[in-house]
Amino acid sequence: MSLKQNVDYIKTEINNDEKMLEGLIRFEGWFKRYKIPLLVAFVLAVILAVGYEINNLYVQNQQDKLALLYDKALSGDEEALKSLEKSQSRLYDLYRFSKAIQAGDKETLKLLQSSQDEMIAKLAKYQYASLTQDLATLDSSLSGELGYLQAAFLEIQKGNTKEAKNILSKIQINSPTKEIAEMLEHLNLGVPYEKE
Repeated sequence: MSLKQNVDYIKTEINNDEKMLEGLIRFEGWFKRYKIPLLVAFVLAVILAVGYEINNLYVQNQQDKLALLYDKALSGDEEALKSLEKSQSRLYDLYRFSKAIQAGDKETLKLLQSSQDEMIAKLAKYQYASLTQDLATLDSSLSGELGYLQAAFLEIQKGNTKEAKNILSKIQINSPTKEIAEMLEHLNLGVPYEKE
């Protein structure tokens, strides 16, 4: 290499070093200006992440405790049942619903129709209507296809086969319960059963 090439190479390196130094000085100035907001944001992000994880652990722990109380209550532990009731958990409604179904307890089922859990409220309404043979409720679209099946079954028990057939016709063709409805018609109404 010639002396001129060496001098040009050194100038290029010095220019690159100057640019890098300028960038570092600018960054240092920017960092000094925004150091406190950056540190506050970082600390807040760490606190939020830790708080979120602690909250998840707490919620999971509570759910595990409630599930254990529910299992103990089902096995007859009165203390667990009292604790489950105090917790105001939906599992308490589920416990009451399962016991009401086993005992055929119409009053509890009637109370559970206003449960916080929509599914328990709907099932309690369906079961109450079934136990009280409330055909108007069972034969409504609110009870769904299982309600139609139950209403038709109750009509068959009363000997009202024509009404049962009308109720079963409300079940959609593509419904999973349609095959059960067709079998019920076939067995009890004398309608030929055709499996697709």
